Amino acid sequence: MSRTSERPHPLAEYTQQIDPDRVYTVRQLAEILELSPSSVQGMARSGWLPGSRMRPHRRGGRVHTWSGAQLLRIANRPVKVTFDHDRYAAATLYRVGCRCPLCVRAHSKDSLQRRHALAEEAFPYEARRRVLELVEAQMPVSEAAAEVGVTLRQVYGRANWDAGFAEDLDEAAWSLCVLGEDDPACATPSGYRGSANRPACRATGCREWRRAQARQERAAA
Repeated sequence: MSRTSERPHPLAEYTQQIDPDRVYTVRQLAEILELSPSSVQGMARSGWLPGSRMRPHRRGGRVHTWSGAQLLRIANRPVKVTFDHDRYAAATLYRVGCRCPLCVRAHSKDSLQRRHALAEEAFPYEARRRVLELVEAQMPVSEAAAEVGVTLRQVYGRANWDAGFAEDLDEAAWSLCVLGEDDPACATPSGYRGSANRPACRATGCREWRRAQARQERAAA
């Protein structure tokens, strides 16, 4: 079953990001719309992005392109949308107003994949390996991150969703222990916070204690 309604064009809320003097490819439009390139190609095939030109791609084949001025004109035209899941990608239908479970899941998956792709580009494998090597050599994680040219948030942000990297980081960070793994104060509040005679510990054992404490605090809140 499908239904049709008139909606603002998906580009309407992104006009501030479009330069009228620039030429845009499918991939560049996908970045603006926060969609996958395949969803943008589907929009072009369905007539939602008329007037495209085709130009050779540097890796072979041809690609759709639009001028920024074209896109701004298109953005001001409403579109008649048929929420037809056999014809349109679920992530595209989400963009134009469908909130069925299928479209919500597709949008969430598409957004997650895009964020992970951007994270990979900003903090690639070689940089991650270098951070781990520096931490294993007893360099604090914040300093190792700065040495490689990434932020501490990028390092721990990656560890939040990349289980393999999180495990490697935990293993490397035992080298930072200021007490020793067998010390009774390891992985305790006093170990994590330090004292007048000893610096705060940010090795794996004490960080595990802090993570557990944070979970308890969130649960209590």
